[in-house]
Amino acid sequence: MTIKRKHIPKSMRLQVLQKYNHHCAYCGCEISFKSMRVDHFLPLQKGGLDEVGNYMPACHQCNHYKSVFTIEQFRNNLKSVHERLLLPFLPRLCEKYGIIAIKPFDGKFYFEKLEEKTK
Repeated sequence: MTIKRKHIPKSMRLQVLQKYNHHCAYCGCEISFKSMRVDHFLPLQKGGLDEVGNYMPACHQCNHYKSVFTIEQFRNNLKSVHERLLLPFLPRLCEKYGIIAIKPFDGKFYFEKLEEKTK
């Protein structure tokens, strides 16, 4: 079943971008109006609504990887990505020689870290 997304007007997209001061809600990288993707925090397929309260500013990579996952599914996928990253030979070799350092995700998204700071 395909769920039709409604058009998000420019004024609402600006509101979403300003939610986290022009940062991706998930990884925290800076994003511009043009590069921002509007993510449904709770996906439409899982009962989320097409409204500003359910919209999160996201970079292309986070929006693509989160896809239709809930925030907890997305978190769990990120928590195990470091293990999956080391399955192919080249990343294992690069880590062995110190070319890259692969570490586990701490489990906290940018928006959660901001909320902790304001408490």
